[in-house]
Amino acid sequence: MKKHNTSQTGIFNLRVVLAIALCTIGGSFGWFSFAGTPSSGTLSPSAPLLTYDAGPFPIANQSPLGAGQLDDGPRCDTEFPCDSYTLTLDVPGGYITAHPNASIKVSLYWTNTEPTNHAASDYDLYVYKGNVTTLNGTKPADGQGGGQDNPEIASLGQLVEGLSTYTIKVVPFQPAAETVHVRIEFLEGSGAPGFPGFGLADPTIPGNPRFQTFVGSANPGSGEFNIGFNPATGRIMTMNSGPIWRITPAERLVPAKPECCTELWENKSNQATNIGVDPILWTDQKTGRTFASNSTVGANAVYGFSDNDGDLWVPLAAAPLSGSTDHETIGSGPYPAALAGSVDAVNHGQAVYYCAQSWPLGPATCQRSDSLGSSYGPGIAPYLGNGLSACSGIHGHIKVGPDGTVYLPVRSCGAAAGLVVSTDGGITWTEHVIPNSDNHGQGSDPTVAIGADNTVYFFYVAGTPDGTQGHVHCQVSNDHGATWTNDRDLGVSHGIVNTVFPEAVAGDGDRAAVGFVGTDKPGYFAGLDFPGYWYLFVATTYDRGDTWQVVNATPNEPVQGKGGIWLGGGGNGNRNLLDFDEVTMDDKGRVLFGYSDGCIGGCVGNPENNSFSAAMRVARQIGGKGLLANKDTAEPAVPKAPCLSGSRNASGVHLTWKTPDNGGADIAQYAIYRGTASGNETLLLLTGTTKTIFDDITADPAQPVYYYVRAINSVNIAGGTNSQEVNFAATPGIQLLGITSVKTHGIAGDFGINLPLNGTGIECRSSGATNDYKLVFDFANAVSSVASATVSSGTGSISSAGVQGGNYVVFLTGVANAQTITVTLTGITDSAGNSLASLTAAMSVLLGDTTADRFVNSSDISQTKSQSGTSVSASNFREDLTVDGNINSTDIGIVKSKSGTALPSGNQSSAEAASASTQPATPRTSEAQPQRAHKHARFSSDSGTTR
Repeated sequence: MKKHNTSQTGIFNLRVVLAIALCTIGGSFGWFSFAGTPSSGTLSPSAPLLTYDAGPFPIANQSPLGAGQLDDGPRCDTEFPCDSYTLTLDVPGGYITAHPNASIKVSLYWTNTEPTNHAASDYDLYVYKGNVTTLNGTKPADGQGGGQDNPEIASLGQLVEGLSTYTIKVVPFQPAAETVHVRIEFLEGSGAPGFPGFGLADPTIPGNPRFQTFVGSANPGSGEFNIGFNPATGRIMTMNSGPIWRITPAERLVPAKPECCTELWENKSNQATNIGVDPILWTDQKTGRTFASNSTVGANAVYGFSDNDGDLWVPLAAAPLSGSTDHETIGSGPYPAALAGSVDAVNHGQAVYYCAQSWPLGPATCQRSDSLGSSYGPGIAPYLGNGLSACSGIHGHIKVGPDGTVYLPVRSCGAAAGLVVSTDGGITWTEHVIPNSDNHGQGSDPTVAIGADNTVYFFYVAGTPDGTQGHVHCQVSNDHGATWTNDRDLGVSHGIVNTVFPEAVAGDGDRAAVGFVGTDKPGYFAGLDFPGYWYLFVATTYDRGDTWQVVNATPNEPVQGKGGIWLGGGGNGNRNLLDFDEVTMDDKGRVLFGYSDGCIGGCVGNPENNSFSAAMRVARQIGGKGLLANKDTAEPAVPKAPCLSGSRNASGVHLTWKTPDNGGADIAQYAIYRGTASGNETLLLLTGTTKTIFDDITADPAQPVYYYVRAINSVNIAGGTNSQEVNFAATPGIQLLGITSVKTHGIAGDFGINLPLNGTGIECRSSGATNDYKLVFDFANAVSSVASATVSSGTGSISSAGVQGGNYVVFLTGVANAQTITVTLTGITDSAGNSLASLTAAMSVLLGDTTADRFVNSSDISQTKSQSGTSVSASNFREDLTVDGNINSTDIGIVKSKSGTALPSGNQSSAEAASASTQPATPRTSEAQPQRAHKHARFSSDSGTTR
């Protein structure tokens, strides 16, 4: 929740003006607070899941109001629409003592109905302790998801035993009439004290790794993700099926963009490997050469290598048959001292190894290339299996240490995991069984990482005797695997009890990282009925494996939903992720973990409905300490640069930006800078929220406009690095600022009901004996002429129309009640010579609907009674139904006489459709935006109350 901030000179007044305008327009919506379907429910350990739907939401509620000055929470009342759900929590006695980390998790998700709009729909989620009805902006939430994520997640811990009540509020910040979905889960709690709840984001801690996700447009139906990195170009090579994709991070593009901008994915496939059954890819970071294979016959076919990140592939190698048939791996590294004579200009001192298992689960073979992968020697068995050696069956990915020692991890060396090691370039091998590494049966391959001083880190999944759990462990060796220390369970801090796909990389001798997919649920993890949700975690050590920092790299974005992960071969439906992921690091020592995402689309909001996909993803470290100490930067620090974009149309400039790395301290708000030329931007305002959208309707349409944005955290109130500058040309043309329905309320003066450009305004006042209304069209420039004004739908006619003081005024007569009437102007010209063919305005008319909720009922009666005897003002003029300047029994009588009437259900949508078909581009909802004053009409503009 945002806090009150100290205002800066010249900004506070602007914020107050904006906030007051937002209040006014918020009142104009006059919408009631919804109730979810159902509107209440009871959650308990024995009934741990509730769901409900809310909406649709046609009207925006852009609260909290004010740029960090006015509100501490949202507004929810008759003027600011919210959905409300009452949650009863029933926790039995003794439960919290046994489960001190129990928590409630609330997820809000939806499908955008207008993805082409300048910003996607945005709904916010707030959770309060107790029974909360209306909110006036002064009450911070006890839990919230008020960013721009989909899903939005809120969680509450520190639960109490017995019955307790919570209220869930959904705020339609930028809706497009979607129906949203809410899931409420009771989490029993696992992990260390203070843990936020399984699957949620970890608290920001300076120095701890932070990740962003690269999301590819290709979603092949195959797992086994491979990843490589070329330090010379900064590009990432990926493969999880036949095609090979090259990723260029935003800061490596030409021109360069901020790091958090969208990366570029390019298909750079090797045609020789576009078919096959076992994808594998490896990039040698010293030379930048990338190798790819998709074979079951060794390195002599379905293979290739590239020296320019996939622009050109050499599609084959000369290699003898090796007997390998499955689960191949490619690795490279320096030659051992004994083979120093093999170094030449062709291989640049890098030996390349190709290993694969033989079928059925017999001995593996490894081949070495002394020509940097263009040819290979004979296959040599690193272990024999079949009772001839301790190790047998499937192996993991081969790694080469800085001294040329080669390591091949093996899942099954008797009842334990093992490591086979070669110090002579793969000619001879030595087996080492890892102590206390109970085999998990059908579990994942182990993985190994070697630090710069040849410290060896071995990671494996250890099973429990009953087979219901698989814990990810690490042990450390300083003698090439002969002895082991620092046995650590890496999932303890997050309550992870089942794990698959560990993959590791090391940098400095004392630094290593492992990524793995884990869940907090025990049981048969491969079963289709397995209830756990799986997330990607990354554990990093900075002290040679003594302690580990574990973070959820995909918070609120499961890698696999309900349905388990099958690793036993065959064609099971939950074998979508196949057998492994992969990891590497970039030139700054930052972790790059490539994985196949099995939970996309609707599964993200509701992991009960797993998609069983295999979409390509890369979790990229963008903050915290990496694996190279000489690349560390001090934290906390100011945030990095946001990624700014936007559009401009007749309704203003619409900015949106991507959230940057926070520098190790949570972002509190953003600073927006604006100018009319490049480099002359000055501070426009501080947003006061973590929202990453802003609609600027105050920019002069006749002038070009330039912007940049900074993120602000607690390190420096001036903010961090500037976003890239974006600019928009002037938008000459007709600029319609607003439409109002104006009436004179006796001596109290003129008051106008705002008619939002999407046709949702409601006129509730009496039209008099002749059913007359006055519509005022306010343009940026004084209007010169209008060819015609006609009633295009609804009952009523135009008695007169014309230019008055620069505005265009239309007088309606004979307007029927309980309908929507639309007026179309054609042939519009303004004083600057701009023209527009036509535009349409819509007004709904419902006498007595003081709350503007499309119904006349007890709420309108109560509201009018509450204002009886008070002076008519901008905050209550809707209750002066007789427009005589007094609110009294006559007005109450009118409302009572109309009780039970309503606008036809089809009126609003038809009005919106008519408006959209003829008007200039405008926001898709009646967004709460400041409105410019009419040039000569002196009246208050509102279409609701502002109490």
